[in-house]
Amino acid sequence: MLNLIRQHADSWMVKTVLWLIIFAFVGTIFYSWGMGGAPGSRGGVVATVEGVEIPYSEYDKTFNNLISFYRDQFKGQFSDDLIQRLDLKTQALDALIHRKLLLLESDNLNIKVSDEELVTHIQNFPAFQKDNKFNKTYYDNYIQFNRLTHLDFEDGQREALRMNKLEKMITGNTLVSKSEVLDAFKMEEESVKFDYVSFSEDHFETKQPVNETDLKSFYDKNKAQFEIPDQIKVDYVKVNPKDFEESITPNEEDIQEYYDSKIATFRVEKTYAASHILFQLEPAKIDEAATDAERQKASEDAAKQEAEETLKKINEGADFAKLAEQLSDDPSSGGKGGSLGEFPEGTMVPEFEAALEKLEAGKISEPVKSPFGYHVIRLDKKTDARVKSLVEVKDAVIKSIKETKARQKARRIVKRIYKSTQKGSSFSDAAAEQKAEVKTSDLISRQKHVITEVGSAPEFFNAAFTLADDQVSDPIHTFEASFILKIKERKAAYVPDLESVRKEVEEKAKKAASKKLTSGKFKELADKLESGKNLKKIAEELKMDIQHTPFFSRADSIPGVGDFQNIKDKVFPLEKEQTASETAFRKHFLIQLKDRKNAGEPTKEQLDTISARLKRQKSTTVFNDWIKNLRDKSNILIDQTLL
Repeated sequence: MLNLIRQHADSWMVKTVLWLIIFAFVGTIFYSWGMGGAPGSRGGVVATVEGVEIPYSEYDKTFNNLISFYRDQFKGQFSDDLIQRLDLKTQALDALIHRKLLLLESDNLNIKVSDEELVTHIQNFPAFQKDNKFNKTYYDNYIQFNRLTHLDFEDGQREALRMNKLEKMITGNTLVSKSEVLDAFKMEEESVKFDYVSFSEDHFETKQPVNETDLKSFYDKNKAQFEIPDQIKVDYVKVNPKDFEESITPNEEDIQEYYDSKIATFRVEKTYAASHILFQLEPAKIDEAATDAERQKASEDAAKQEAEETLKKINEGADFAKLAEQLSDDPSSGGKGGSLGEFPEGTMVPEFEAALEKLEAGKISEPVKSPFGYHVIRLDKKTDARVKSLVEVKDAVIKSIKETKARQKARRIVKRIYKSTQKGSSFSDAAAEQKAEVKTSDLISRQKHVITEVGSAPEFFNAAFTLADDQVSDPIHTFEASFILKIKERKAAYVPDLESVRKEVEEKAKKAASKKLTSGKFKELADKLESGKNLKKIAEELKMDIQHTPFFSRADSIPGVGDFQNIKDKVFPLEKEQTASETAFRKHFLIQLKDRKNAGEPTKEQLDTISARLKRQKSTTVFNDWIKNLRDKSNILIDQTLL
C-alpha cells in the first residue's frame, strides 16, 4: 500500500488514508482505559474533574502510549523536538480530562450500555474473528497476551460505547445544505496557477558591520536568547533486550499461543492487479456557448465513444498495452502499458472495483464510468483475502516471541535494580548486583539533551528533568531498551557575559538587521509590482528566476510553495494578470496570477462524497464546540508541578 501511494501520490486512484491514523490511536486509548494504572508509576493526582481524580499513573501511561503511537507513525523522523511541537503532554492530559467529562455527562444523561450491546460489540471485533465468526479462544488469548482481565477489558469497552452513544446524541442532527456542498465543490475544483518570485526574510544582507554600541544594545535587549538553561548530569543504566535474544528458544506451545492471539495481524487483504486505459472528461474543450450541463454531457459522450472505439480495437486484436501508451489520460499508468500494479481492495474508486469484481483474470470490461472519465479495464490477477498459516509465519512469530521475552527480561533486571535502591542499596551497588553498568551523561538541558547511547527516548528525558536530588527514577521502558537513572549533578541557569558569546551575538544582531532591511525592500517591491504589474522586470532587477506553479485548487498544497492558506486567500480572488504580495514560512512572495479554471458541474457521486465529508467535519466541529463548552463550565483543577 505504501509503495502504491509513493508511486501514485498525485494520481486519481489513491484515496485519503490519514483518518486511519486517528482511528488507530483512538482504538489504542480505548483498549488501555480498561487496563488500570501502570505498576510502579509515580504517585499523585495530576488533575481533578468535578472532584473525580486523574492519577499521575493514568496520565503517565497515556502520555507514553501517545509517544509510542507517534513514534510508530513518524519512524526515524520522531524526535524530542516533535514532542514539544505536538505538545504531547497537553494532548495526553486533555484526552483524559475529556474522557472524564464524557463519562460524567453520560451518567447525568443516564446513558447505559446493555450486556447484549457489549457482547455484540466484542463479538464483532476483527481480532476475535475466525471464518467470519467470533472465536472465544482468540478472545481469551488476546486477554492473556495483553495481561488484562476479561472484566477490565469489558469495562473499558462499555465506557467507550457509552461515550460513543453520547457523541452520536450530540452530533445526530448535524445537517449539510445543498449550497454548502456546491460551495465546497467550487472551492475544491476551481483551480488557478501563478508566477512568483520569492526570497528569504534575511535575503538582503546588511553590508555594515555591527558597531560595539549596537552590539551591546542588542545583547542587553535579548539576553534571554543567550541564556544557558538549567543543566544536569545523570547516572543511568541501560539494559538492551537484544543482548538476550540469542539465548531464548520459544517452545511450540508459545509459538501456537502467540499465533492464535495475533491471528488478525496475519490476515492478507484481497488484492487485484489490473491495467486500464482512461479517457478523461474535458468539458472545457466543448463549445463555450453551451451551458455547463450541456458541456458536461457532451464531454461524457465523447469520452464514452473513445472508450468504446478502443475496446472494439482490442477485441479485434489490437495490443492493450500499446493503446494505453498512445491513448490513456492517466500518465502514471499509460507509460507502463496501462498497468496499475497490484493494490489492495478499497484502493480504487467504487465504480472501478465493482467492475474488477465482475471480471475473470485476463478479461476486459465494457467502458466503466467514474468521476474521472471512462475506463477500459483489464483484470490481470485477483488474490482472495486469507489468513496466513502458522507454517508461513513461523519464523516471524519466533522472532517476535524472542523480542518480547528479551524485552521482559530487560524490564525485570531494571525492576530489580529499582527495588534494591528502595531497600537502601546505593544506585551503583544495585546495578552491580544485576551485572549492569552505570554510565554518566555529560551536562544536558531540556533544550539540548543528546546522550548517544540513550538516543531519542522522550520517556528517559521526561523522567530526568522531573527527578528530585537523590531520587532514583521508576523503571523506564522504551521500545528499544529499559532504563533507570538518578541525578548526579545540577548546574543552575545563567546568562554568559558578552565576551563569552560575542560571536553568536554578532551573528544574531547582523541577521536581525538583515531581516529589517529585507522587510523594507519587500514593501518597496510589492508597491512597485502593484503599480506596474510587471513581475518580469522585478525579477530581472533582483537577478532571480520567475517560478511557475501548475494549476492547483484551494484544497491542494501549492506545488513548489507549500500549504499556506494566507497565500491561497490572496491568490484565488485575483483576476488574470493581477498581482499580490505575501509572507509565509519566513519567505516573502511577489505573485502574479496567470490563469484560472472554473469548477464546472459536479456529478452526483462527487456531491454525495463531498456531502458525507462535510457532515463528518461539521459533526466533529459541533462535538468539539460542545465539549469545549462543557469543559469551560466544569470545575477542573490541574497540578502543573506533575507535568
